[in-house]
Amino acid sequence: MDTPELESHVRHALALGKFWLSSDPRPRKKIDFQASSGTGVSDVQFLPGHDNRWLATVSKGIWSMISCWDIGSSSDQSANVPARKVADWCPKGAIFSGFVVNSDPNSDGNVATSVTTGGGASKSIEILSISGRDGERPTFHSICNIATTFRPINMEGNIITFSDDSSDTVVMNWKANTIALLRSTEDSSDQHFQYNRCLQVVFAYKSILIVRARSIELFPEPELRSSDGQFVTHHPIAYHSFGWVDGVSVSPQLHCSASGIPDPHEALSILVRAESDNPWSSDVHKLELYVLHPNFEYVDSAAAPISPYLFPPVHSTLSSPSVRGFLRCTDIILGQYGTAIWIQPRPSRGPDLTFFDVHSSETQAPERASSRESLAAAVFAGPLQRNHAKLNLGARMLWTQTVDNSHWTALDYDEEIGRIALGSNQGVVTVLELA
Repeated sequence: MDTPELESHVRHALALGKFWLSSDPRPRKKIDFQASSGTGVSDVQFLPGHDNRWLATVSKGIWSMISCWDIGSSSDQSANVPARKVADWCPKGAIFSGFVVNSDPNSDGNVATSVTTGGGASKSIEILSISGRDGERPTFHSICNIATTFRPINMEGNIITFSDDSSDTVVMNWKANTIALLRSTEDSSDQHFQYNRCLQVVFAYKSILIVRARSIELFPEPELRSSDGQFVTHHPIAYHSFGWVDGVSVSPQLHCSASGIPDPHEALSILVRAESDNPWSSDVHKLELYVLHPNFEYVDSAAAPISPYLFPPVHSTLSSPSVRGFLRCTDIILGQYGTAIWIQPRPSRGPDLTFFDVHSSETQAPERASSRESLAAAVFAGPLQRNHAKLNLGARMLWTQTVDNSHWTALDYDEEIGRIALGSNQGVVTVLELA
């Protein structure tokens, strides 16, 4: 990194820190563009590298489509630079049911998606590269096909994880074709509790944390073997359940040593929003922060495997109020610096039964003020919270839906760059620049 680039990164980091320390929640810049026509956006994710200019979207009509967009650099001060489509991928008759972006910008595989073709007769995961020769427009290329009904959950370099909706997760080196199976110890024979969708896979210290809709399980660091032979099945070494959750996000708590190098064995923050569809519950509830502390008695020994983290997670004093209501996107995103974003539902419009006169032919409830979804943010445990004792830890509203009857359907957040992307059911993508 040359000196001008380093100076630019430092200035941007200072501006981003100033945003979170300020009482003014307004983003510096907003970009809107139509990512699809006639269909909503089911996924939106920033692509690492490429000068932080690329954004991927997934839309589902008769067939599904992945598109890559150039949304400009975060250092671009202009507010009127339109998004430009770089490439798209839309195999005839294909339906996508899962989508992940590789966190390693130098990997050959940029994204992965679960593809169903032939009316459900064929299912696989396609790993795609977005590339082009010098001077040519980039295109999507399939560089690996994995025959499986599982959905991709995470991809870091050559390692991809994919999971079912009950108990099994596969860890695979897609270049070396080596795998391991992580299998839950929960009894999936009870049909009332069989559905346990995998929400997140976290590569933690000497372990892998599997986050599902009603459980979190810690597995030992797996041994990958050739998929042509006898692979290893691993079982969890620790387990906890928060009950059914609407949203959950796990992130390492960033701590640096005196040398500035992050500690590899750091605590894990777990931000949880309990299930909120119960119409009889209170309209107000909380996002609760839990912490998995490191187990400093851990010894890396295959003879006596113990957990590198202390279970159960400890309930933190940090929380943030939320609102009960319907959401099409229940994602919560918690960054390693402690900042978090989520979508607040519009207040419930359900009229009280006393609004109606059963003896009247007019059964329309009184009109209420129009309400819209909003984007909320807060600071939890992390460097900002530790180094600024007077920092306001309350939730702040960053943005509100600008179109009536529109719902946000997808959300992504790049904490280091200070960018948020929102996809809607009307096919519009909104990108917010915080600093």
